[in-house]
Amino acid sequence: MIETEARERVLNVAERLFSERGYAAVTLRDIADALGIKQASLYYHVPQGKQALFAEVTERGLHRHQHGLEQSISAAAATAGSAIGEQMRAQLNAAAHWLLSQPPLNLSRMTTSDMPELDQEVARQLEQTAYQSLMIPLANIFRQAAHSGKLRRDAAGVAPELMAGTLLASVESLRHLREEYFTRGASTRESQVAQLIDVFIYGLVDQHQE
Repeated sequence: MIETEARERVLNVAERLFSERGYAAVTLRDIADALGIKQASLYYHVPQGKQALFAEVTERGLHRHQHGLEQSISAAAATAGSAIGEQMRAQLNAAAHWLLSQPPLNLSRMTTSDMPELDQEVARQLEQTAYQSLMIPLANIFRQAAHSGKLRRDAAGVAPELMAGTLLASVESLRHLREEYFTRGASTRESQVAQLIDVFIYGLVDQHQE
């Protein structure tokens, strides 16, 4: 039990540091220092080294996101109205709120900085895990809406993965806005995301006013 708790602490600290700084900027010494242990002691818990540790904590975090997204989306679907717009709105808002409740994913940095530093096979596996954990749960919302036959004809052909990726990028970008932006506007990141989701679903132009 003590050994398990010690390794869990190693994983938690490593995940936090990698998330905050990125793969290249974090050394095993940094992790050992944050844990208050010697670097040699850290190798007992991660004998395969830094890359293996990064892959483990990244996959662990992605699987946590997948579970949280799927649970949130499923719960929203069970309580939303039957109209396709209401279903999409409830599910997308639930997914966005889950993402905002978690530490930042830093997907852009992961793609442009972290992955190129890894062995090709390790990077490929993490990219597949990220796609399965983040894109698929969101893309399925748009895919189910398209299958309902109730979308506008010009919207039915939009790739679900494109919409899912756009939503993910939008949520991530809101994290970088300064808090003063939300204070002055008497708004929150959650309310901003909700507005973006309404644009996703209903568009900007009132067709009846054209």
